[in-house]
Amino acid sequence: MLDLEAIERIKQLKARYLRAIDTCNIEMLRGILTEDVVLSFKSPAYEHRVSGLDAALDFYRASFTPTRLAMHNGHTPEIEVHGDEASGLWYLNYVFINLEDKTHLNGAAIYEDRYVKVDGEWRIARTGYTTLLETIEPLRESLQIISKPIN
Repeated sequence: MLDLEAIERIKQLKARYLRAIDTCNIEMLRGILTEDVVLSFKSPAYEHRVSGLDAALDFYRASFTPTRLAMHNGHTPEIEVHGDEASGLWYLNYVFINLEDKTHLNGAAIYEDRYVKVDGEWRIARTGYTTLLETIEPLRESLQIISKPIN
């Protein structure tokens, strides 16, 4: 039988993870990631692998700033729960605007996650994606960005 409560809690966990990144609320990730979290992001343009909570938070702080804006949409999750552990596949669509490099990136990827229960609460123990499609173009001179991360 499906553990629908666990699946829903994991969906909400992933939603908070994506929101924390996009709003540059990196400290919020302390309640989302495990102490020994592993990150792995692969694209033809970059590859990042990070281990441990402090290193992960440093990575996110450097990656998402008021001059590096992002929007992540995770959807169509496939979550399997096995007691106090679970795995998940998510389809990801993302936009990343880098005002420093003056680039606009659009992409699609598949996230692969592993979740564990810590003190009765679900946490992300491993997360990362492999890019399916990514386009990068220069920002147009006429483009106006009138917002910034919320944090």
